Amino acid sequence: MQHGELDIHPNTIALIPCQEGGETGTKILEVDRERFVPELPLSIVKKSCQYFGSDYEGRKNATKSLIHVRHKPPILVDPHTATIIFPTKSPSQPDCIWLISGHIKDHTPEGKKTEVIFSNNQSLVLPISYGSFINQYHKAAALQVAYEINIRRSRMQFLKQQGYRAMEDSGLYWI
Repeated sequence: MQHGELDIHPNTIALIPCQEGGETGTKILEVDRERFVPELPLSIVKKSCQYFGSDYEGRKNATKSLIHVRHKPPILVDPHTATIIFPTKSPSQPDCIWLISGHIKDHTPEGKKTEVIFSNNQSLVLPISYGSFINQYHKAAALQVAYEINIRRSRMQFLKQQGYRAMEDSGLYWI
């Protein structure tokens, strides 16, 4: 995968399995456009994990380690931008939709489905119950928090090793 071919990046909103012109693939929703890729969503997630230095199984294992989630785990695809994606059902299911948690602006129950409003104000009604959606969304939020805590701890440890002391409540550092 070359730089211009990256399918999950900070502007990616969702990966939706679909058929286009008789070809099975993925509709990729982005902040400013939609495009079709002739690959299944899980394949795109796996390739994106590799692009950012790990494999899908490694990212799943990291989620298990950080938040103890084994079933339908959210995946930290890009640790540099903290891009977290989560599945609406088992990732092995061909109709599994993947959502980037950071682009979810609002969500409401819509009968037995869930309406999601994204950061670009685009709305999508998903075939997932509101309870299941909330569960998945909360898993992604928990992963985000655990990751950010670890990053902060790591930075604090580095600064301490460099001779800096931290004022925990203000975030200021001095020698």
